[in-house]
Amino acid sequence: MEDTINKQLELNSLIEFSQLINTKLELEFILGNILLSIMGKMMITKGALLIKTDSKNASSNEFTVKTVKGLSQDLHGTTVKVNLPKEPIFEIEQIDACDFLDRIKVRFFFKIYFVDKLIGILCLGEKLTRQSLSKNEILFIETMLNLSSPTIENSIRFEEIKKLNLNLSSQIQHLRTLFELSKEFNTNFQDRNKILRLLKYSLLGNFGIKDYIIFSKFRSDRFYILEAGKEFALDDDYIAHLEQIKEPEILDEAQNNPFKQFMKDSGYRLLLPITTGSSVDTIVCLGEKLNKSEYTITDIQFLESLINLSIISLDNTVLFNEYIDKQKIENELRIARDIQRALLPDVLPEIKGYSVSGCNIPAMQVGGDYFDIIKLSDTKFCFVIADVSGKGTPASLLMANIQSAVHSFLKFYNDDFCFEESTQKINELIFANTNSEKFITFFWGILDIQNNTFKYINAGHNYPYLIKKDEIISLDKGGLILGVLDSGPDYISETIRIDENDVLVMYTDGASEARNKLKEEYGEDKIKEVVTKNRKLDSAGIQKKLLDDIEKFTEGETQYDDITLILLKKKS
Repeated sequence: MEDTINKQLELNSLIEFSQLINTKLELEFILGNILLSIMGKMMITKGALLIKTDSKNASSNEFTVKTVKGLSQDLHGTTVKVNLPKEPIFEIEQIDACDFLDRIKVRFFFKIYFVDKLIGILCLGEKLTRQSLSKNEILFIETMLNLSSPTIENSIRFEEIKKLNLNLSSQIQHLRTLFELSKEFNTNFQDRNKILRLLKYSLLGNFGIKDYIIFSKFRSDRFYILEAGKEFALDDDYIAHLEQIKEPEILDEAQNNPFKQFMKDSGYRLLLPITTGSSVDTIVCLGEKLNKSEYTITDIQFLESLINLSIISLDNTVLFNEYIDKQKIENELRIARDIQRALLPDVLPEIKGYSVSGCNIPAMQVGGDYFDIIKLSDTKFCFVIADVSGKGTPASLLMANIQSAVHSFLKFYNDDFCFEESTQKINELIFANTNSEKFITFFWGILDIQNNTFKYINAGHNYPYLIKKDEIISLDKGGLILGVLDSGPDYISETIRIDENDVLVMYTDGASEARNKLKEEYGEDKIKEVVTKNRKLDSAGIQKKLLDDIEKFTEGETQYDDITLILLKKKS
Protein backbone atom coordinates (compact mmCIF):
# COMPACT_ATOMS: atom_id res chain seq x y z
CA MET A 1 0.00 0.00 0.00
CA GLU A 2 2.75 2.45 0.97
CA ASP A 3 4.68 1.60 -2.19
CA THR A 4 1.57 2.35 -4.28
CA ILE A 5 1.13 5.70 -2.55
CA ASN A 6 4.80 6.58 -3.14
CA LYS A 7 4.51 5.73 -6.80
CA GLN A 8 1.35 7.83 -7.07
CA LEU A 9 3.16 10.74 -5.41
CA GLU A 10 6.07 10.35 -7.80
CA LEU A 11 3.67 10.25 -10.73
CA ASN A 12 1.93 13.40 -9.52
CA SER A 13 5.32 15.03 -9.05
CA LEU A 14 6.36 14.17 -12.61
CA ILE A 15 3.08 15.48 -14.01
CA GLU A 16 3.45 18.77 -12.12
CA PHE A 17 7.07 19.02 -13.24
CA SER A 18 6.10 18.38 -16.87
CA GLN A 19 3.43 21.08 -16.68
CA LEU A 20 5.92 23.53 -15.17
CA ILE A 21 8.71 23.18 -17.73
CA ASN A 22 6.27 23.28 -20.63
CA THR A 23 5.14 26.77 -19.65
CA LYS A 24 8.34 28.37 -20.92
CA LEU A 25 10.88 28.01 -23.71
CA GLU A 26 13.86 29.52 -21.85
CA LEU A 27 16.52 26.81 -21.79
CA GLU A 28 18.14 27.85 -18.50
CA PHE A 29 14.75 27.94 -16.72
CA ILE A 30 13.99 24.41 -17.90
CA LEU A 31 17.43 23.00 -17.07
CA GLY A 32 17.49 24.72 -13.69
CA ASN A 33 14.15 23.16 -12.71
CA ILE A 34 15.26 19.75 -13.91
CA LEU A 35 18.41 19.93 -11.82
CA LEU A 36 16.69 21.28 -8.70
CA SER A 37 13.90 18.71 -8.88
CA ILE A 38 16.26 15.76 -9.19
CA MET A 39 18.75 17.01 -6.59
CA GLY A 40 15.95 17.73 -4.11
CA LYS A 41 14.35 14.35 -4.63
CA MET A 42 17.65 12.43 -4.34
CA MET A 43 19.16 14.63 -1.58
CA ILE A 44 22.16 15.56 -3.72
CA THR A 45 23.99 18.81 -3.00
CA LYS A 46 25.62 19.51 -6.37
CA GLY A 47 25.03 18.86 -10.03
CA ALA A 48 25.42 20.20 -13.54
CA LEU A 49 23.61 19.98 -16.86
CA LEU A 50 25.65 19.94 -20.07
CA ILE A 51 24.20 20.43 -23.54
CA LYS A 52 25.90 19.16 -26.68
CA THR A 53 27.62 22.07 -28.37
CA ASP A 54 26.99 20.84 -31.92
CA SER A 55 23.77 18.88 -31.87
CA LYS A 56 24.00 18.15 -35.61
CA ASN A 57 27.33 16.32 -35.26
CA ALA A 58 26.61 12.88 -33.84
CA SER A 59 30.32 12.05 -33.35
CA SER A 60 31.15 15.23 -31.43
CA ASN A 61 32.09 14.84 -27.76
CA GLU A 62 32.03 18.55 -26.97
CA PHE A 63 29.52 19.87 -24.44
CA THR A 64 28.71 23.28 -22.93
CA VAL A 65 27.91 23.73 -19.24
CA LYS A 66 24.45 25.37 -19.17
CA THR A 67 23.38 25.04 -15.52
CA VAL A 68 25.16 24.27 -12.23
CA LYS A 69 23.88 23.92 -8.68
CA GLY A 70 26.16 23.64 -5.67
CA LEU A 71 29.15 24.38 -7.92
CA SER A 72 31.06 27.51 -8.92
CA GLN A 73 29.10 29.74 -11.29
CA ASP A 74 32.35 30.29 -13.19
CA LEU A 75 31.71 26.91 -14.77
CA HIS A 76 28.64 28.27 -16.54
CA GLY A 77 29.28 28.51 -20.29
CA THR A 78 32.44 26.38 -20.13
CA THR A 79 33.01 24.12 -23.13
CA VAL A 80 34.37 20.66 -22.25
CA LYS A 81 35.22 17.49 -24.08
CA VAL A 82 34.06 14.28 -22.44
CA ASN A 83 34.70 10.80 -23.81
CA LEU A 84 31.49 9.01 -22.90
CA PRO A 85 30.98 5.25 -22.47
CA LYS A 86 28.25 3.54 -24.49
CA GLU A 87 25.97 3.07 -21.46
CA PRO A 88 23.18 5.63 -21.01
CA ILE A 89 23.82 5.69 -17.23
CA PHE A 90 27.29 5.49 -15.70
CA GLU A 91 29.41 6.52 -12.75
CA ILE A 92 32.66 8.45 -12.53
CA GLU A 93 34.75 5.26 -12.54
CA GLN A 94 33.52 4.44 -16.07
CA ILE A 95 34.68 7.69 -17.65
CA ASP A 96 38.11 9.02 -18.60
CA ALA A 97 39.36 11.70 -16.25
CA CYS A 98 39.54 15.31 -17.40
CA ASP A 99 40.09 18.72 -15.81
CA PHE A 100 36.40 19.51 -15.79
CA LEU A 101 35.42 16.32 -13.96
CA ASP A 102 38.26 16.78 -11.49
CA ARG A 103 36.87 20.26 -10.67
CA ILE A 104 33.22 19.34 -10.20
CA LYS A 105 33.80 15.96 -8.44
CA VAL A 106 30.49 14.38 -9.35
CA ARG A 107 29.60 10.69 -9.26
CA PHE A 108 26.54 9.89 -11.38
CA PHE A 109 25.94 10.60 -15.08
CA PHE A 110 22.79 10.28 -17.19
CA LYS A 111 22.76 10.76 -20.94
CA ILE A 112 19.83 12.83 -22.20
CA TYR A 113 18.31 11.69 -25.50
CA PHE A 114 15.72 13.24 -27.78
CA VAL A 115 14.37 10.26 -29.74
CA ASP A 116 17.74 8.56 -30.48
CA LYS A 117 19.87 11.73 -30.56
CA LEU A 118 22.17 12.59 -27.65
CA ILE A 119 21.51 16.19 -26.61
CA GLY A 120 23.04 16.46 -23.15
CA ILE A 121 24.42 14.97 -19.93
CA LEU A 122 23.12 15.20 -16.38
CA CYS A 123 25.93 15.16 -13.82
CA LEU A 124 25.08 14.49 -10.17
CA GLY A 125 27.24 14.51 -7.08
CA GLU A 126 27.12 12.09 -4.13
CA LYS A 127 23.93 11.56 -2.17
CA LEU A 128 24.06 12.83 1.38
CA THR A 129 23.78 9.20 2.43
CA ARG A 130 26.84 8.28 0.27
CA GLN A 131 24.75 5.44 -1.16
CA SER A 132 24.31 4.46 -4.77
CA LEU A 133 21.11 5.36 -6.59
CA SER A 134 18.35 2.79 -6.19
CA LYS A 135 16.49 1.27 -9.14
CA ASN A 136 13.43 3.40 -8.33
CA GLU A 137 15.56 6.54 -8.15
CA ILE A 138 17.22 5.76 -11.47
CA LEU A 139 13.81 5.08 -13.00
CA PHE A 140 12.52 8.39 -11.63
CA ILE A 141 15.45 10.31 -13.09
CA GLU A 142 15.17 8.55 -16.44
CA THR A 143 11.44 9.26 -16.56
CA MET A 144 12.00 12.92 -15.73
CA LEU A 145 14.70 13.24 -18.40
CA ASN A 146 12.52 11.49 -20.98
CA LEU A 147 9.67 13.85 -20.18
CA SER A 148 12.01 16.82 -20.39
CA SER A 149 13.95 15.96 -23.55
CA PRO A 150 11.33 17.27 -26.07
CA THR A 151 11.12 20.52 -24.12
CA ILE A 152 14.93 20.77 -23.97
CA GLU A 153 15.18 20.14 -27.71
CA ASN A 154 12.50 22.74 -28.45
CA SER A 155 14.29 25.24 -26.22
CA ILE A 156 17.62 24.58 -27.97
CA ARG A 157 15.96 25.15 -31.35
CA PHE A 158 14.22 28.26 -29.98
CA GLU A 159 17.53 29.72 -28.83
CA GLU A 160 19.08 28.94 -32.21
CA ILE A 161 16.22 30.73 -33.96
CA LYS A 162 16.63 33.74 -31.65
CA LYS A 163 20.34 33.84 -32.44
CA LEU A 164 19.64 33.52 -36.17
CA ASN A 165 17.08 36.32 -36.03
CA LEU A 166 19.47 38.50 -34.05
CA ASN A 167 22.26 37.73 -36.50
CA LEU A 168 19.97 38.46 -39.44
CA SER A 169 18.93 41.79 -37.96
CA SER A 170 22.56 42.61 -37.34
CA GLN A 171 23.51 41.73 -40.91
CA ILE A 172 20.68 43.85 -42.32
CA GLN A 173 21.85 46.79 -40.22
CA HIS A 174 25.42 46.19 -41.33
CA LEU A 175 24.37 46.20 -44.99
CA ARG A 176 22.47 49.44 -44.52
CA THR A 177 25.45 50.96 -42.77
CA LEU A 178 27.81 49.83 -45.51
CA PHE A 179 25.59 51.25 -48.22
CA GLU A 180 25.34 54.60 -46.50
CA LEU A 181 29.07 54.63 -45.79
CA SER A 182 29.89 53.69 -49.36
CA LYS A 183 28.05 56.80 -50.52
CA GLU A 184 29.84 58.92 -47.92
CA PHE A 185 33.27 57.43 -48.67
CA ASN A 186 32.85 57.98 -52.36
CA THR A 187 31.44 61.47 -51.93
CA ASN A 188 34.55 62.43 -49.96
CA PHE A 189 37.13 60.31 -51.76
CA GLN A 190 39.36 63.34 -52.39
CA ASP A 191 39.47 64.25 -48.70
CA ARG A 192 41.71 61.87 -46.76
CA ASN A 193 40.85 63.37 -43.36
CA LYS A 194 37.12 63.00 -43.92
CA ILE A 195 37.55 59.35 -44.90
CA LEU A 196 39.60 58.61 -41.80
CA ARG A 197 37.06 60.38 -39.59
CA LEU A 198 34.26 58.31 -41.13
CA LEU A 199 36.23 55.12 -40.52
CA LYS A 200 36.99 56.15 -36.95
CA TYR A 201 33.36 56.99 -36.19
CA SER A 202 32.16 53.78 -37.87
CA LEU A 203 34.47 51.62 -35.77
CA LEU A 204 33.50 53.51 -32.63
CA GLY A 205 29.79 53.66 -33.41
CA ASN A 206 29.32 50.05 -34.47
CA PHE A 207 31.74 48.27 -32.12
CA GLY A 208 33.15 50.80 -29.67
CA ILE A 209 36.65 50.33 -31.16
CA LYS A 210 39.00 53.24 -30.47
CA ASP A 211 42.37 51.65 -31.26
CA TYR A 212 43.26 50.54 -34.78
CA ILE A 213 46.28 50.36 -37.09
CA ILE A 214 46.22 50.00 -40.87
CA PHE A 215 49.30 48.35 -42.34
CA SER A 216 49.57 48.63 -46.12
CA LYS A 217 51.86 47.72 -49.01
CA PHE A 218 50.40 50.45 -51.17
CA ARG A 219 53.08 51.65 -53.59
CA SER A 220 55.67 49.64 -51.66
CA ASP A 221 57.11 46.16 -51.57
CA ARG A 222 56.76 45.88 -47.79
CA PHE A 223 54.23 46.77 -45.13
CA TYR A 224 54.24 50.15 -43.40
CA ILE A 225 51.81 51.99 -41.09
CA LEU A 226 49.36 53.77 -43.37
CA GLU A 227 47.16 55.07 -40.55
CA ALA A 228 46.62 54.56 -36.82
CA GLY A 229 43.94 55.61 -34.37
CA LYS A 230 46.65 56.81 -31.98
CA GLU A 231 50.38 57.38 -32.11
CA PHE A 232 52.10 54.02 -32.44
CA ALA A 233 55.68 52.91 -33.05
CA LEU A 234 56.58 49.43 -34.24
CA ASP A 235 60.00 47.88 -34.75
CA ASP A 236 60.83 47.02 -38.37
CA ASP A 237 61.65 43.45 -37.33
CA TYR A 238 58.09 43.05 -36.12
CA ILE A 239 56.64 44.46 -39.32
CA ALA A 240 58.34 41.64 -41.25
CA HIS A 241 56.03 39.19 -39.44
CA LEU A 242 53.00 40.72 -41.18
CA GLU A 243 53.81 38.65 -44.26
CA GLN A 244 52.78 35.51 -42.34
CA ILE A 245 49.24 36.69 -41.64
CA LYS A 246 46.80 35.20 -44.17
CA GLU A 247 43.61 34.66 -42.14
CA PRO A 248 41.73 36.70 -39.49
CA GLU A 249 43.12 35.92 -36.05
CA ILE A 250 41.88 36.81 -32.57
CA LEU A 251 44.66 37.45 -30.03
CA ASP A 252 43.04 36.01 -26.91
CA GLU A 253 45.84 33.80 -25.60
CA ALA A 254 49.62 33.84 -25.23
CA GLN A 255 51.28 33.95 -28.66
CA ASN A 256 54.37 32.08 -29.84
CA ASN A 257 54.98 34.80 -32.42
CA PRO A 258 56.85 37.90 -31.09
CA PHE A 259 54.90 40.33 -33.28
CA LYS A 260 51.51 38.91 -32.29
CA GLN A 261 52.50 38.88 -28.63
CA PHE A 262 53.61 42.51 -28.89
CA MET A 263 50.29 43.51 -30.48
CA LYS A 264 48.35 41.59 -27.81
CA ASP A 265 50.32 43.25 -25.03
CA SER A 266 49.64 46.63 -26.70
CA GLY A 267 45.89 46.07 -26.36
CA TYR A 268 45.05 44.80 -29.85
CA ARG A 269 42.74 41.80 -30.20
CA LEU A 270 42.06 41.19 -33.90
CA LEU A 271 44.39 40.86 -36.90
CA LEU A 272 42.39 41.24 -40.09
CA PRO A 273 44.06 40.73 -43.48
CA ILE A 274 42.34 42.31 -46.50
CA THR A 275 42.88 40.40 -49.74
CA THR A 276 43.24 42.25 -53.02
CA GLY A 277 43.25 39.83 -55.93
CA SER A 278 45.32 36.89 -54.75
CA SER A 279 47.55 38.72 -52.28
CA VAL A 280 47.22 40.35 -48.87
CA ASP A 281 48.12 44.03 -49.30
CA THR A 282 46.47 45.42 -46.18
CA ILE A 283 46.34 44.21 -42.57
CA VAL A 284 44.24 45.93 -39.93
CA CYS A 285 44.86 45.54 -36.20
CA LEU A 286 41.84 46.31 -34.03
CA GLY A 287 41.72 46.84 -30.29
CA GLU A 288 39.15 45.62 -27.80
CA LYS A 289 35.51 46.59 -28.03
CA LEU A 290 34.37 48.91 -25.27
CA ASN A 291 31.89 46.26 -24.05
CA LYS A 292 34.72 43.66 -23.94
CA SER A 293 32.69 41.20 -26.05
CA GLU A 294 34.41 38.84 -28.48
CA TYR A 295 34.62 39.40 -32.22
CA THR A 296 32.16 37.15 -34.07
CA ILE A 297 32.22 35.86 -37.65
CA THR A 298 29.50 38.40 -38.50
CA ASP A 299 31.64 41.17 -36.98
CA ILE A 300 34.64 40.10 -39.06
CA GLN A 301 32.63 39.99 -42.29
CA PHE A 302 31.27 43.48 -41.65
CA LEU A 303 34.70 44.82 -40.68
CA GLU A 304 36.25 43.36 -43.84
CA SER A 305 33.65 45.17 -45.97
CA LEU A 306 33.95 48.40 -43.98
CA ILE A 307 37.72 48.47 -44.10
CA ASN A 308 37.69 47.50 -47.76
CA LEU A 309 35.52 50.53 -48.43
CA SER A 310 37.89 52.68 -46.37
CA ILE A 311 41.05 51.35 -47.96
CA ILE A 312 39.70 51.80 -51.46
CA SER A 313 38.80 55.39 -50.65
CA LEU A 314 42.20 56.04 -49.08
CA ASP A 315 43.92 54.49 -52.09
CA ASN A 316 41.91 56.74 -54.37
CA THR A 317 42.97 59.73 -52.30
CA VAL A 318 46.66 58.87 -52.58
CA LEU A 319 46.44 58.12 -56.28
CA PHE A 320 44.19 61.03 -57.16
CA ASN A 321 46.83 63.53 -58.33
CA GLU A 322 48.78 60.99 -60.40
CA TYR A 323 46.03 58.87 -61.87
CA ILE A 324 43.00 61.15 -61.78
CA ASP A 325 41.40 59.96 -65.00
CA LYS A 326 41.83 56.26 -64.30
CA GLN A 327 40.69 56.54 -60.70
CA LYS A 328 37.67 58.56 -61.72
CA ILE A 329 36.50 55.81 -64.07
CA GLU A 330 37.11 53.00 -61.57
CA ASN A 331 35.49 54.91 -58.75
CA GLU A 332 32.48 55.74 -60.90
CA LEU A 333 32.00 52.12 -61.87
CA ARG A 334 32.16 50.95 -58.27
CA ILE A 335 29.76 53.60 -57.00
CA ALA A 336 27.39 52.96 -59.88
CA ARG A 337 27.31 49.24 -59.27
CA ASP A 338 26.65 49.76 -55.55
CA ILE A 339 23.83 52.15 -56.29
CA GLN A 340 22.42 50.04 -59.08
CA ARG A 341 22.34 46.86 -57.01
CA ALA A 342 20.93 48.62 -53.96
CA LEU A 343 18.06 50.22 -55.90
CA LEU A 344 16.89 47.09 -57.67
CA PRO A 345 14.39 44.87 -55.81
CA ASP A 346 15.74 41.79 -54.01
CA VAL A 347 12.39 40.01 -53.85
CA LEU A 348 9.41 40.51 -56.15
CA PRO A 349 5.93 40.63 -54.62
CA GLU A 350 3.56 37.73 -55.10
CA ILE A 351 0.57 38.72 -57.23
CA LYS A 352 -2.59 36.60 -56.93
CA GLY A 353 -3.62 35.15 -60.28
CA TYR A 354 -0.37 36.17 -61.96
CA SER A 355 3.20 34.99 -62.28
CA VAL A 356 5.86 37.68 -62.37
CA SER A 357 9.62 37.73 -62.86
CA GLY A 358 12.30 40.32 -63.39
CA CYS A 359 16.06 40.54 -63.72
CA ASN A 360 18.96 42.87 -64.35
CA ILE A 361 22.11 41.50 -65.96
CA PRO A 362 24.95 44.02 -65.67
CA ALA A 363 27.19 44.58 -68.68
CA MET A 364 30.89 45.30 -68.54
CA GLN A 365 30.10 48.99 -68.32
CA VAL A 366 27.64 50.13 -65.70
CA GLY A 367 24.50 51.62 -67.12
CA GLY A 368 21.45 53.17 -65.61
CA ASP A 369 18.83 50.46 -65.99
CA TYR A 370 16.16 50.44 -63.33
CA PHE A 371 13.14 48.26 -62.68
CA ASP A 372 10.77 47.83 -59.79
CA ILE A 373 7.50 46.17 -58.82
CA ILE A 374 5.79 47.96 -55.95
CA LYS A 375 2.76 46.71 -54.03
CA LEU A 376 0.25 49.56 -53.66
CA SER A 377 -2.57 47.56 -52.11
CA ASP A 378 -3.92 44.01 -52.05
CA THR A 379 -5.26 44.49 -55.58
CA LYS A 380 -2.93 47.01 -57.21
CA PHE A 381 0.74 46.84 -58.15
CA CYS A 382 2.99 49.36 -59.89
CA PHE A 383 5.48 48.20 -62.55
CA VAL A 384 8.41 50.47 -63.46
CA ILE A 385 11.22 50.07 -65.99
CA ALA A 386 13.61 52.81 -67.07
CA ASP A 387 16.91 53.38 -68.84
CA VAL A 388 19.13 56.36 -68.05
CA SER A 389 21.29 57.74 -70.83
CA GLY A 390 25.05 57.36 -70.43
CA LYS A 391 27.18 55.13 -68.25
CA GLY A 392 28.89 55.11 -64.88
CA THR A 393 28.13 57.09 -61.75
CA PRO A 394 26.18 59.94 -63.43
CA ALA A 395 23.80 57.37 -64.90
CA SER A 396 23.46 55.45 -61.64
CA LEU A 397 22.90 58.62 -59.61
CA LEU A 398 20.21 59.71 -62.04
CA MET A 399 18.74 56.23 -61.66
CA ALA A 400 18.67 56.85 -57.91
CA ASN A 401 16.75 60.08 -58.57
CA ILE A 402 14.10 58.33 -60.64
CA GLN A 403 13.76 55.55 -58.06
CA SER A 404 13.37 58.08 -55.27
CA ALA A 405 10.83 60.10 -57.26
CA VAL A 406 8.72 57.04 -58.13
CA HIS A 407 8.60 55.83 -54.53
CA SER A 408 7.89 59.34 -53.21
CA PHE A 409 4.88 59.84 -55.48
CA LEU A 410 3.53 56.34 -54.87
CA LYS A 411 3.52 56.95 -51.11
CA PHE A 412 0.48 59.11 -51.74
CA TYR A 413 -1.24 56.63 -54.05
CA ASN A 414 -5.00 56.41 -53.61
CA ASP A 415 -8.13 56.39 -55.74
CA ASP A 416 -7.55 60.06 -56.62
CA PHE A 417 -3.96 59.48 -57.77
CA CYS A 418 -3.35 61.25 -61.06
CA PHE A 419 -1.10 59.09 -63.19
CA GLU A 420 -0.56 61.70 -65.90
CA GLU A 421 0.18 64.58 -63.51
CA SER A 422 2.63 62.45 -61.50
CA THR A 423 4.53 61.57 -64.67
CA GLN A 424 4.78 65.27 -65.55
CA LYS A 425 6.05 66.08 -62.03
CA ILE A 426 8.71 63.39 -62.31
CA ASN A 427 9.75 64.84 -65.68
CA GLU A 428 10.05 68.31 -64.16
CA LEU A 429 12.13 66.92 -61.29
CA ILE A 430 14.51 65.12 -63.64
CA PHE A 431 14.78 68.18 -65.91
CA ALA A 432 15.62 70.42 -62.94
CA ASN A 433 18.37 68.11 -61.69
CA THR A 434 20.12 67.19 -64.95
CA ASN A 435 21.75 68.88 -67.90
CA SER A 436 20.39 68.69 -71.42
CA GLU A 437 22.59 65.72 -72.27
CA LYS A 438 20.97 63.49 -69.67
CA PHE A 439 17.54 61.94 -70.10
CA ILE A 440 15.57 58.84 -69.11
CA THR A 441 13.36 56.53 -71.12
CA PHE A 442 10.62 55.62 -68.71
CA PHE A 443 7.66 53.27 -68.57
CA TRP A 444 5.32 52.62 -65.68
CA GLY A 445 1.95 51.06 -65.21
CA ILE A 446 -0.51 49.99 -62.56
CA LEU A 447 -1.91 46.47 -62.56
CA ASP A 448 -5.41 46.07 -61.13
CA ILE A 449 -5.85 42.36 -60.40
CA GLN A 450 -9.49 42.85 -59.40
CA ASN A 451 -10.42 44.09 -62.85
CA ASN A 452 -7.44 42.52 -64.69
CA THR A 453 -6.50 45.85 -66.25
CA PHE A 454 -3.16 47.57 -66.77
CA LYS A 455 -3.00 51.36 -66.92
CA TYR A 456 0.30 52.67 -68.26
CA ILE A 457 2.29 55.65 -69.55
CA ASN A 458 5.27 55.22 -71.86
CA ALA A 459 7.74 58.12 -71.76
CA GLY A 460 9.92 57.32 -74.76
CA HIS A 461 10.81 53.79 -73.62
CA ASN A 462 11.16 50.68 -75.78
CA TYR A 463 7.61 49.50 -76.44
CA PRO A 464 6.57 46.76 -74.05
CA TYR A 465 4.46 44.09 -75.69
CA LEU A 466 1.29 42.37 -74.55
CA ILE A 467 1.46 38.95 -76.18
CA LYS A 468 -2.03 37.57 -76.66
CA LYS A 469 -3.19 34.40 -78.35
CA ASP A 470 -3.93 36.03 -81.67
CA GLU A 471 -2.20 39.39 -81.57
CA ILE A 472 0.63 41.44 -80.15
CA ILE A 473 -0.19 44.87 -78.70
CA SER A 474 2.48 47.56 -78.45
CA LEU A 475 2.22 49.72 -75.35
CA ASP A 476 3.17 53.00 -77.00
CA LYS A 477 0.87 55.61 -75.44
CA GLY A 478 2.50 58.22 -73.26
CA GLY A 479 4.71 61.15 -74.12
CA LEU A 480 8.23 62.54 -74.29
CA ILE A 481 11.37 61.10 -72.73
CA LEU A 482 11.92 62.37 -69.18
CA GLY A 483 14.29 65.27 -68.68
CA VAL A 484 14.28 66.69 -72.24
CA LEU A 485 11.72 69.49 -71.76
CA ASP A 486 10.56 71.17 -68.60
CA SER A 487 7.02 71.37 -69.83
CA GLY A 488 5.88 69.70 -72.99
CA PRO A 489 2.74 68.00 -74.29
CA ASP A 490 0.64 66.30 -71.65
CA TYR A 491 1.36 62.66 -70.91
CA ILE A 492 -1.40 60.29 -72.02
CA SER A 493 -2.29 57.07 -70.28
CA GLU A 494 -3.94 54.00 -71.72
CA THR A 495 -5.69 51.12 -70.03
CA ILE A 496 -5.53 47.62 -71.50
CA ARG A 497 -7.13 44.39 -70.41
CA ILE A 498 -5.05 41.34 -69.54
CA ASP A 499 -6.74 38.01 -70.21
CA GLU A 500 -5.81 34.47 -69.24
CA ASN A 501 -2.39 33.37 -70.56
CA ASP A 502 -1.57 36.86 -71.82
CA VAL A 503 2.08 37.80 -71.35
CA LEU A 504 3.33 41.34 -70.83
CA VAL A 505 7.05 41.74 -71.56
CA MET A 506 8.96 44.91 -70.57
CA TYR A 507 12.64 45.34 -71.40
CA THR A 508 15.48 47.83 -71.88
CA ASP A 509 17.46 48.26 -75.08
CA GLY A 510 20.27 46.13 -73.64
CA ALA A 511 18.09 43.14 -74.60
CA SER A 512 17.01 44.23 -78.08
CA GLU A 513 20.45 45.67 -78.94
CA ALA A 514 22.54 42.77 -77.66
CA ARG A 515 25.19 42.10 -80.33
CA ASN A 516 26.97 39.05 -81.68
CA LYS A 517 30.49 38.83 -83.07
CA LEU A 518 29.26 40.28 -86.40
CA LYS A 519 27.86 43.33 -84.55
CA GLU A 520 24.32 42.25 -85.48
CA GLU A 521 21.60 43.24 -83.02
CA TYR A 522 19.23 40.74 -81.43
CA GLY A 523 16.20 42.88 -82.26
CA GLU A 524 12.68 43.39 -80.94
CA ASP A 525 11.21 40.86 -83.37
CA LYS A 526 13.26 38.10 -81.74
CA ILE A 527 11.95 39.12 -78.32
CA LYS A 528 8.35 38.88 -79.54
CA GLU A 529 9.07 35.58 -81.28
CA VAL A 530 10.62 33.87 -78.23
CA VAL A 531 7.95 35.13 -75.82
CA THR A 532 5.15 34.07 -78.19
CA LYS A 533 6.68 30.63 -78.70
CA ASN A 534 6.97 30.03 -74.94
CA ARG A 535 3.83 31.82 -73.68
CA LYS A 536 2.47 28.59 -72.16
CA LEU A 537 5.29 28.68 -69.56
CA ASP A 538 5.14 30.80 -66.44
CA SER A 539 6.92 34.18 -66.39
CA ALA A 540 10.14 32.74 -64.93
CA GLY A 541 10.22 30.04 -67.59
CA ILE A 542 9.66 32.55 -70.38
CA GLN A 543 12.38 34.81 -68.95
CA LYS A 544 14.86 31.93 -68.90
CA LYS A 545 14.05 30.99 -72.49
CA LEU A 546 14.55 34.60 -73.60
CA LEU A 547 17.85 35.01 -71.76
CA ASP A 548 19.11 31.67 -73.09
CA ASP A 549 18.25 32.75 -76.63
CA ILE A 550 20.03 36.09 -76.21
CA GLU A 551 23.10 34.33 -74.83
CA LYS A 552 23.06 31.86 -77.72
CA PHE A 553 22.79 34.73 -80.19
CA THR A 554 25.65 36.79 -78.70
CA GLU A 555 27.98 33.74 -78.48
CA GLY A 556 29.77 35.12 -75.44
CA GLU A 557 30.49 38.49 -77.01
CA THR A 558 31.11 41.26 -74.47
CA GLN A 559 28.05 43.48 -74.00
CA TYR A 560 28.21 47.16 -73.14
CA ASP A 561 24.69 47.68 -71.89
CA ASP A 562 22.68 46.07 -69.10
CA ILE A 563 19.88 43.67 -69.95
CA THR A 564 16.77 44.28 -67.86
CA LEU A 565 13.49 42.36 -68.15
CA ILE A 566 10.09 42.28 -66.45
CA LEU A 567 7.59 39.58 -67.42
CA LEU A 568 3.99 39.37 -66.22
CA LYS A 569 1.64 36.53 -67.12
CA LYS A 570 -2.03 36.08 -66.27
CA LYS A 571 -2.55 32.54 -65.03
CA SER A 572 -5.27 30.39 -66.57
